[in-house]
Parts: sequence; C-alpha cells; structure tokens
Amino acid sequence: MEMPMSTDDILNAYGTILHALQRTTVVEWLVLDCSMAQLKTLFVIAREAPTPIGRVAEVLQIGLPTASHLVDRLVQDGMVARASDPTDRRRALVSLTPQGSDLVARLHQGSAARLRSWLDQLDAEERAAFAYGLRAMARVAEADLSVSAETPHGA
Repeated sequence: MEMPMSTDDILNAYGTILHALQRTTVVEWLVLDCSMAQLKTLFVIAREAPTPIGRVAEVLQIGLPTASHLVDRLVQDGMVARASDPTDRRRALVSLTPQGSDLVARLHQGSAARLRSWLDQLDAEERAAFAYGLRAMARVAEADLSVSAETPHGA
C-alpha cells in the first residue's frame, strides 16, 4: 500500500498537471491577437451572454467607458455582436459570435482533450481513486463557494 501524500505533495502534483496542460494550449494562446483585457472581456461575455455592457464592467471591475471600448474592439474583430435589449432599447446586449464561441471553445478544449487522454491511460483502480478524491474536493469547493457568495466583500 502506498504512503498517503502530504498536502505539499498533492499541490506539487497538481502544479505538474497544470503546467503540462498549459503547455498543450500555449500555441493556441500565442497566436491570439487580443490583449489580456480583451480576453477577460470575451470570457465574461461567454459566461454571462447575452449581457449588457454594464454587467461586463461590473464583473471586470472596470468603468463603463473602458468596458465599452473593449467590447467595441471585440465587435470589430468579429468575436462579439451587439443587439438592442428588447426590454430597454437604450441598452445594448452583447454576446459571442460563432467566431468568438469557437475561440473560447478552442482555448478550453485543448486542455480538456489532453486531460481526457491522460484519464484514459489510468487503470480502473487509479481512475476510481482519482474520481473519489476529485468528488471530495468538488464538494469542499462548492461549500466554500456557497459561503463566499453569502459573505459580503470585505467582511
């Protein structure tokens, strides 16, 4: 029977996995012609769409003019589309175009494909142990997120 891993050993193994996953997507990230702020904006829109630009500003904790400028650039690049809010014509809603959705998917899927191939290489016992530990960590993470959502910032 193997010795249990220490917390530091687990964190080191996790770091190794993350590093390897990042290497698989680095080429995809290097060919991007987007600033970090534009990428953050793209990911917020992917998660929140359709959403008003004010919500993008709120999530990114930036001013409305800055958010609007970032969205404008993504619209010019064909990644994001604007549409009138049917409930308030003075407000624009933004969402990803098919091109923007494809980019977000590619950036996510590179890591997922590699991780899937690694998981496929585990034997049944290793896979079961990994799944057991992962479910336990997901439970703790969900509980922590629930507490964080209920606690006001700065409390």
